[in-house]
Amino acid sequence: MSRTIVNDRLQWATYSFMGLVVLAAYSQASVQVFRRGSVLAQATKSKKFVQTVVDIARRGRILCADGRALAQDDDSYVLQIDFAKVPHSEGFFADLAAATGTPASEFRELALQGKGNVVWHTPLSQDQSNKVREAKTKWRANGLDIHHSGNRVYVLAESAAGLVGQVKEDKPLSGMELSQNAALSGKDGKTVGLVDRTGAFLPMRLDKADSLPKTDGVDVTTTIDFDLQEAASQALRKSVDAHHAEQGVAIVMDPKTGDILAMANWPSFDPSSEDGKGVKMSRTSDKNPATQAILEPGSTFKLLTLAKALDKGVVKTTDHFRCNGSETVGKKTFKCDKGEHHGDMLMADAIAKSCNVTASKWSRMIGRTDFIQYIENLGLLEKPGLGLPYENHGRFNFNDPAQELQLALAGFGQAINVTPASVASAFCMLGNDGKLMFPRLIAKMGTREFPPEMAMQVVKPQSADTVLKCMEAVMDSPEGTGHNLRIPGYRIAGKTGTAQVIRAGESGGHVSNFVGFLPAQNPRALILVMVDHPTVGGYYGADVAGPVFKDIAKAVIRRYGIAPTEPLNEGVPTDVAALMLGGRASGEKTPAKSKGPVALHRHHGATRA
Repeated sequence: MSRTIVNDRLQWATYSFMGLVVLAAYSQASVQVFRRGSVLAQATKSKKFVQTVVDIARRGRILCADGRALAQDDDSYVLQIDFAKVPHSEGFFADLAAATGTPASEFRELALQGKGNVVWHTPLSQDQSNKVREAKTKWRANGLDIHHSGNRVYVLAESAAGLVGQVKEDKPLSGMELSQNAALSGKDGKTVGLVDRTGAFLPMRLDKADSLPKTDGVDVTTTIDFDLQEAASQALRKSVDAHHAEQGVAIVMDPKTGDILAMANWPSFDPSSEDGKGVKMSRTSDKNPATQAILEPGSTFKLLTLAKALDKGVVKTTDHFRCNGSETVGKKTFKCDKGEHHGDMLMADAIAKSCNVTASKWSRMIGRTDFIQYIENLGLLEKPGLGLPYENHGRFNFNDPAQELQLALAGFGQAINVTPASVASAFCMLGNDGKLMFPRLIAKMGTREFPPEMAMQVVKPQSADTVLKCMEAVMDSPEGTGHNLRIPGYRIAGKTGTAQVIRAGESGGHVSNFVGFLPAQNPRALILVMVDHPTVGGYYGADVAGPVFKDIAKAVIRRYGIAPTEPLNEGVPTDVAALMLGGRASGEKTPAKSKGPVALHRHHGATRA
């Protein structure tokens, strides 16, 4: 055969091959480009080779200040099978059994029964889920699906449930899980388009109009200290259960920044259990009284009254006050506790002995207009603005017909109702040279930071410092109501409080309170304890709330390695060393101006009831 004929044949073969390539390219271009819309429409109509795969967004974590998780998704997966769309073969069932650990006979039986969609709630690990996906590809099993379980892990369980909240079946129910759901939840994505016989999406046949990338939720970093939260919850639970109280709350704050270091409530609930009951829990509650309850602050409020009286100059440290055991204002006579006649006293004695008569004189010396402006400036009538759900606001009857009596009672913490979180924030200014910081629970959302923020200078530094010294007398004086709550080696500023509650015109029990600073000068922490309606073993603040304060104060000493502030008596050093064991030093934070998290309350105006 001549070379010319051979070359001609090779040339024709080359042209033919190139023609086939062009034809194939045209065919694909026609399907994937020119007729892409009509092909997708036909495929969608016939449901053949069209898939929509939902890409579940990962829920953000709720973190402590040090990065430890309070709430986070676990790494388990859920298996789902549509038996109408998977092979009914022994080989497929065997591979699926090897991947999941579920017997092949279980899959076989469900297939024989003609089951449709079946979901296995037994979680699978990451490794198991990868093997399931391999089986899906190998067997082209379009009806086989694996997705993230969405289960949440709550590390501190009931110790932080009132604060953190709960997600159940992908629905946020309470706490920060509910109020910060928009940031935490993110947004699911989806991929829509044609797939090949292996189930893989064809890049040129994706429906970009309907496909969306997922957006994972962001982490919410709180100011909570993991160790103090746990310690506060345990101490509070012990007292509420022992005294058969209705409820209780304990709050620990940094006075310099307004940061909430712990916010415990009892009763609480276990967010991981079906019925909400944890170990030895006889009752549960998903409410957070720190921001939802409104209680009378009782005698602890005398501290705030005194601070304003000093600041206005109507009371001086050298002034004497006389208590005959009772006082009549208008047509109402009120008494000091147990009808005690305190006699002639200096200002510090009146605080140490918790004299109602003297505190009522201070509020009247301040005057109604200035007193109301003061409680408004302290934020006591506002919602705390922490970013928690269902926050309540304080109450004060601005239209009370007996205004002078109301003012007298308010001086020692009656005739006014406050949320524990708001009054704790107000007390903090006494340990911060009279500067009030906005209470802060959320420090960061994703990468966006929310630094501490100062509200205003409420009283002068010397006024606040004088009140702190009076609080020391409560602990140090043998006649002080907090004398039995001292911690050897440490100067503590504290104040007890016991408020009688009137409900529906009758006595509704008492609220037992204690507020204190540790250490007394340049305090590292404020601790507020309020126990509502104790019914067993007394109701006085020193007896019910005081021991909770003392336990939490010891935890603060351990946590921050606070050195003794007083000379130690013989035999005490070993106890103090044990108390400080495991503690570590912590530097002060510097307050800075900033805007709070979106939707958080950030102004000081009266909320009139």
